[in-house]
Amino acid sequence: MSLAKEFAAAGPGCAVANGLLNCFETTKVKLQLHNHANPVYNTPTTRGVMMQIAREEGIIRGLMTPGLSASLTRSMLYGSYRVGLYSTAKEWLSGDGKENLSHRMLSGMFTGGLGSMISCPLDVVRTRMQADAGVVSNGKYVTGLKKGQPVRYRGMISAFFTIFKEEGLRKGLYRGASVTVLRASLLNGAQLASYDTLKRSLDWNEGPTLHFFCGFASGVIAQTAVMPVDTIKSQMMLGSGWKDVFATLRRNGPFYLYRGLAPACAGQGLIMVLQMPLIEEFRILLGIKAI
Repeated sequence: MSLAKEFAAAGPGCAVANGLLNCFETTKVKLQLHNHANPVYNTPTTRGVMMQIAREEGIIRGLMTPGLSASLTRSMLYGSYRVGLYSTAKEWLSGDGKENLSHRMLSGMFTGGLGSMISCPLDVVRTRMQADAGVVSNGKYVTGLKKGQPVRYRGMISAFFTIFKEEGLRKGLYRGASVTVLRASLLNGAQLASYDTLKRSLDWNEGPTLHFFCGFASGVIAQTAVMPVDTIKSQMMLGSGWKDVFATLRRNGPFYLYRGLAPACAGQGLIMVLQMPLIEEFRILLGIKAI
């Protein structure tokens, strides 16, 4: 029953936060996949991409809703595991002894990796829907990264079955799964460990102020740590292999791996500012102690 409550507190909190800030995830994906040799966006910066998308496609249609259905479904599933199992894993690792930073890091990595492994197909669908997003005319995109190309997916269910039918499970819905699980493990380990540790280090009363501050700080710390893996993950989910990744690195240099860092950190920081306080409030309502 306790574990069920942990899941019930984590899933909705993650989904609400990710849904409200989907615009940053959309911008990050488009920046990561933007081809400078054949540019679509006149100013390939966070502000430039967001302004051009808002102008050409609208704020709601172009920034807020691409991949939203997949994002919400994934967040409910992934969030339930990544946060809902965290306290249980941490208690098991620490045993009867006092928990430390390594226990928090390892617990976060385990729960993040497990949740990502289960929700990987939804991550692939979300990334492709966000990458493809644009204004459509006569069955073809007239804006966005896929400008001039025919529409591939009509929605989340359509994308799921199309990818499965055309590419299969391993090379389609679980494409780039190794990188995706690695990214989730590192991100969750860094985020929950830093959040948990900051809360214990600061001499503040348990409450929204503490949750907001630690949430934002942990989001920025985690995203900065995982950004190179995040960029590779986005590229591989669009169909690239390791040879393509290394070719891109040789062509653009190592800083390519940090392309889109600003919207990624802003998005992750703001997601955690919403997500962690919401999860903490849901835990209080369900009678569970704070993280």
